[in-house]
Amino acid sequence: MVINPYLISFKDDNEKIFRERYFNDSLSQFRLSFIVVSILYAAFSFLDSLIINEYKTLFHFIRFAIVVPLLALVFLLSYCKCFKNVWQQLIFVCYIVGGLGITIMIIKAPENYIYYAGMMLIFAAGYFFITLRFIMATLAGWITLLLFNVAAHFFSAMTTEMIIGADFFFVSANLIGMFAAYNIEFYKRRDFFLNQQLDKQNIEISETNETLERKVKERTKEFFAAKEKAEESDRLKTAFLANMSHEIRTPMNGILGFTDLLNDPCFTGEEKQNFISIIQKSGQRMLNTVNDLIDISKIETGQMTLVFNQINILEKVHTLFYFFEPEAKEKGIELILNCNLAPEMGVIKTDTSKFDSILTNLIKNAIKYTDSGSVEVGCSRSLNTISFYIRDTGIGIPANRHQAIFKRFEQADINDKRAFEGSGLGLTIVKAYVEMLGGNIWLESEEGKGSTFYFTIKDDYYSGIEIQTTPQNNVRAEYNSSVKLKIIIAEDDEAGFQYLSALLKTVAGEIIRSKTGIETIKQVQENPDAKLILMDIKMPVMNGYDASKQIRSFNSKIIIIAQTAFSLLGDREKALNAGCNDYISKPIKKDDLLTIVNKYLNL
Repeated sequence: MVINPYLISFKDDNEKIFRERYFNDSLSQFRLSFIVVSILYAAFSFLDSLIINEYKTLFHFIRFAIVVPLLALVFLLSYCKCFKNVWQQLIFVCYIVGGLGITIMIIKAPENYIYYAGMMLIFAAGYFFITLRFIMATLAGWITLLLFNVAAHFFSAMTTEMIIGADFFFVSANLIGMFAAYNIEFYKRRDFFLNQQLDKQNIEISETNETLERKVKERTKEFFAAKEKAEESDRLKTAFLANMSHEIRTPMNGILGFTDLLNDPCFTGEEKQNFISIIQKSGQRMLNTVNDLIDISKIETGQMTLVFNQINILEKVHTLFYFFEPEAKEKGIELILNCNLAPEMGVIKTDTSKFDSILTNLIKNAIKYTDSGSVEVGCSRSLNTISFYIRDTGIGIPANRHQAIFKRFEQADINDKRAFEGSGLGLTIVKAYVEMLGGNIWLESEEGKGSTFYFTIKDDYYSGIEIQTTPQNNVRAEYNSSVKLKIIIAEDDEAGFQYLSALLKTVAGEIIRSKTGIETIKQVQENPDAKLILMDIKMPVMNGYDASKQIRSFNSKIIIIAQTAFSLLGDREKALNAGCNDYISKPIKKDDLLTIVNKYLNL
């Protein structure tokens, strides 16, 4: 540590840094000390009135017209930016002025030792309390003592003995204060220097560590890349294969088996109609399994994205309630809705498809595992959090299975036959979606008495305004329902084309087929009177998105309905952006397709 031993100052750039830090560290103490010193200096005026009544006016003038205002002015200046440059000099002046004031009081009343004590307090405050640095405090102390001696010799009637006696204490106070201030500042500077060195060493160590870590990362990059790839492959294999065989083979057995029975003439029409119903249910079950497997694989690999839209949860909850109400009535279960949010509190911004999936899965499960009693759906709001519960009086879940049911392919009650009717992924997907929407999910359940599932979602975007629907590229066509439609079906799969042709039999006057995007564009150009295109998205040569964009460049009136087996998040938006009027995912149901066609062509 390179330091001037007499001035107590660094001989390098550390001096400027130290003074900056000393000022910042001392500012609060300085302000407090000036408040206390001002109060004490003013309070001693009470003794002036009691002890030296004849000089009361003079002493009060010194206190309240000179010293206290000066202290107050310096205190106020401490809130100015420029104060940092002159604060030691200003405190120095305050020290001298305060000491000179006490000196005048001693000269006027040398027989009253209270003022000698006041001078000792001035020295104590200067050296220890008001944060003067050593060199400034020493100068102020000895200058004050010099002024006292000059005034005592030339302007007072004090005897030499009295002056020497006072000097004995004043000189002692200055010496003690000076050496104490020296040591205090010296050790402050030493600590500052050591901390500087320690900081430098820490920086060097940190830089060395970063260099080593960077080298380790570079040398093991290929290893970790291979490890992550292996782990990802393992997750994918687990997600896709764990329950695949059972959940695909079981409904497929029903589809293929009952399809064969339809050709057997020994069964009645009523029995065959029942077979068809079973085939439809098995197909829907297999589709649900495939959808669940796709969703869980995207969640596991981090490919699931969020698309936020403004929705009204009250409308969503009511829609789902009315959708499941017939199913509940068929089982003899009462479906109860307890969602009394004010209309403006129901408007939130969230991922609509994720929210629908969460609520649908939980309500479906509640109905599925409840044989009697009720299923209650409720919701409430607290600030930006929406809370929901789904309570049932079903079979309940054992306590040791409360966490397991949220894991992949786990079922709460494997002894119940209904536990095998599903992929076992529903609650895993629900939990993932809830957490993606910033919420939590938990349950309360007792075996044999029912379960209550609770979940929350965040609404960080709540604005309290009306729902804004996404504008679509809908072109309304005027159509006379007495005339059959000319329809272009863009479908490269033969079975798919035949199926769509059958669905549109009642509304189609002429059906034109195309198998590629380029062929579809050509058919539209050659058949300007065509009213509708069912556009398959995945086709050879040119896909449906690109074909739709090119068709829109020369025909803005024809209705284009995108149809795809992808059914992934964002497909609808991509279709609308490409120029399609609407979107329908495979497998396509007749009622759904005709509803969309009617929506645009007023059939």
